[in-house]
Amino acid sequence: MGRKKKYIKELTDEQKSSLEKGYKTGKSHLTRRKCQAILLSHSGKSVDELAIFFGVQAQSVYSWYKAWEFEGIKGLELKPGRGRKPKLNEDPHQMKRIKTLVENDPQNLKNVVTQIKKEFDIDLSKKTLKRFLKKNLTIDGNDSEKE
Repeated sequence: MGRKKKYIKELTDEQKSSLEKGYKTGKSHLTRRKCQAILLSHSGKSVDELAIFFGVQAQSVYSWYKAWEFEGIKGLELKPGRGRKPKLNEDPHQMKRIKTLVENDPQNLKNVVTQIKKEFDIDLSKKTLKRFLKKNLTIDGNDSEKE
């Protein structure tokens, strides 16, 4: 005896239009795929068929269904806070100190990395420091202010 097949059976016209809009103009590829999966389920596609079509596990499709049922279209959108957190943050004290260290020794970032390790107990590479500097600081006195 297998698992009962689950479908999204009833969608209002408003829900259909919001899913179609999400499928066509959603912010992320994943959001558009989830909207498409709900629409395909409503048209009679099974969870197994959707899992094969989208190249995911059936459990993923069930979690999309659950998100749709509890939160609607908002449940299908990506939530903030995903991914690796940055090693260096935008703390004004930390940024000011890093800027000072770089200004004092701009030709040798290895020394700057060593000082950051000593002062803030943050282990990072020269490449990470360069990305942070490029994104957040300029040495000529025009710090990029984010509001």
